[in-house]
Amino acid sequence: GGGVMRMQVVAEALELKGGVEDMEDIYYMEYDNAPPRGKNTEELFELPKWLKEAGYKATANLAITGNSGTGKSSLNNAIRGLRPREDGAAAVGVKETTLDPEGYPFMAPGDARVEMKLWDLPGAGTPRFPLSSYIRNMGIRFFDLVVVVASQRFTETDLELMDELRANGVHFVAVRSKVDIEVRNADHDSGMSPNQVLGGIREDVRRNALLPDERIFMVSSREKDKYDFQALLDTVHADLRRALDVKLARAADRKVDIRVLYRAV
Repeated sequence: GGGVMRMQVVAEALELKGGVEDMEDIYYMEYDNAPPRGKNTEELFELPKWLKEAGYKATANLAITGNSGTGKSSLNNAIRGLRPREDGAAAVGVKETTLDPEGYPFMAPGDARVEMKLWDLPGAGTPRFPLSSYIRNMGIRFFDLVVVVASQRFTETDLELMDELRANGVHFVAVRSKVDIEVRNADHDSGMSPNQVLGGIREDVRRNALLPDERIFMVSSREKDKYDFQALLDTVHADLRRALDVKLARAADRKVDIRVLYRAV
């Protein structure tokens, strides 16, 4: 399909450009060639009622997507600084049954004026949520950042979803959850060091997801002081702040170089 063809084109371009060192250029090249976002988005894609009612235009919206069992709800709580069973925490281990995702408000650290909302989306590629209609039904084009989560290797559906996000101009990151379990299992089974395990996972994600290292994170929601959790949190907050800056600038009818905003340090 179109997604596979686009991935082949990106892979060929990557090979011509000299390898994974140029992955960041490929990542942003895709966004430069994506359909325009903004006013046209609402004309081309229907804004889901649940997202419209949440006031998405005045909010920085983060989506977490992945199949059941990947630790999405635990990651949701960890990003918002909540423990399981705390007030406002997402229920862990609940089967996905609704088409209307739930939004969880949270604030940027040190800046209560920046309102953010985290949306826990069902995974794509199931009979209830087929990939063919997922982008439209989940309102993916209206999100400012999408976190694609997997607890093992990313599936072909995960990779196709990433390709669709890229083609639609939606910024995203890839998160491998529960890496503490992989590290312990590898040590028990083969004596591999944590660095060897994490390095192998990162290389696998880099080559299959066609992402630069700064968009790949390996985390454990139970061990937030380890691995890449803090780096993920920093990226989420920075991306959402920039996204809200873009929205406010558009609302003020000012011209903004969106690419510069997203790539600003």
